[in-house]
Amino acid sequence: MTSTLYTRRQALRLGALGAGAAALSAACGGGAAGGSGKEIGIAIGYGISYAPFTIIQAKRWLEGELPDRTISWKIISGGGTVRDALLSGKLHLGCSGLGPLLIGWDAGVPWKIVSSLNDMPLWLVAKDPRFKSLRDFRQGDQIAAVQPGSIQSVMLQKAAQQQLGDPHALDKNIATMAHPEALEALLGGQIAAAYTSPPFQFQAVEQGARKLVDSYDLFGKHGFNVVAATEQYAEQNPDVLTAVHKVIARANDFITRQPAEAAKILVDAEKGKITAEQYEKYLTYEGIEFTTTPHGLVKLAAFMKEIGVIKKAPSDWRDVVFDTVRNENGS
Repeated sequence: MTSTLYTRRQALRLGALGAGAAALSAACGGGAAGGSGKEIGIAIGYGISYAPFTIIQAKRWLEGELPDRTISWKIISGGGTVRDALLSGKLHLGCSGLGPLLIGWDAGVPWKIVSSLNDMPLWLVAKDPRFKSLRDFRQGDQIAAVQPGSIQSVMLQKAAQQQLGDPHALDKNIATMAHPEALEALLGGQIAAAYTSPPFQFQAVEQGARKLVDSYDLFGKHGFNVVAATEQYAEQNPDVLTAVHKVIARANDFITRQPAEAAKILVDAEKGKITAEQYEKYLTYEGIEFTTTPHGLVKLAAFMKEIGVIKKAPSDWRDVVFDTVRNENGS
């Protein structure tokens, strides 16, 4: 089955459920990086990695856990931007890929992981038939990624190390794009390749692109996005962290046990032309697991240190997490 292109508008709807995508109100912005006010600002991104939050919003589970708080949702592309918003106090919790999370931690950013969202394979895809491996890329052949330092860019560096003998061989080829724009640019022939995430990589292949790199071939099964908060906010709002972890676990279990029902919620949220059957296929793709437990963090950090992206790496995954997940079976 060929699905309709997952557009930016659909991504916005899926990530924020209509009115919830409105900009954070003044009550959420401009303060210190902590904050114990009544409003909770949460940043999410594009793609089915954020499906747990779509479920949480649709069922209002977080409001049920924190009835005296107001939840505000914002779409932000890129862990670096999320980091800056958390430090400024404009947001209180935000989603980041493991790459930006580790880069921030290495630089002394006082943030840690509240919960993982999932493990997902990440693909580099190309449509032009001249690209059969990384050896075919030349100067000027643009490769879309959310940003330098994103988990996708780190995966590209690992693949470049293996195929080209230089992890930084394609660093200058990276073009910063949000996933929906990257998919559109790839299919339109404006870029050479795209390193995105589910469902964008699946849709690219459905519409004629080919998989060149699979991150699971590079690192084994690994985590993708995590939810982070500053240590100051965590200290002042332990009830929020506990509630967020609880509802993510509940949503992950719902997606795992009832993927067809979860798919229907995604369709209702984004009001697009992608069918519930297609969403269910994406949610249950081999290798995807919705879990609160961070996986592959130490292995990824060791590689990033090896190639000079970070100067120090955690010796234990628990060094970069809050107590919400410390007792889980992470790596």
